[in-house]
Amino acid sequence: MLSPSATTQTVAGTAGQHYRLNRVQATGSDPIVKTSTFNRAAGTFTIPARTVAVFDQP
Repeated sequence: MLSPSATTQTVAGTAGQHYRLNRVQATGSDPIVKTSTFNRAAGTFTIPARTVAVFDQP
């Protein structure tokens, strides 16, 4: 969901797992998308405003 402010979403079943920003975005030129995070303890993904981020498992 694109939002005018940062968005944090909890995704059921992801707590305790490992997720990282997709390699293409993590090594790309967009500094904003690189601030996207996954909180392993809570199972939450935080995405900056007006950004689409793709996470995958290592």
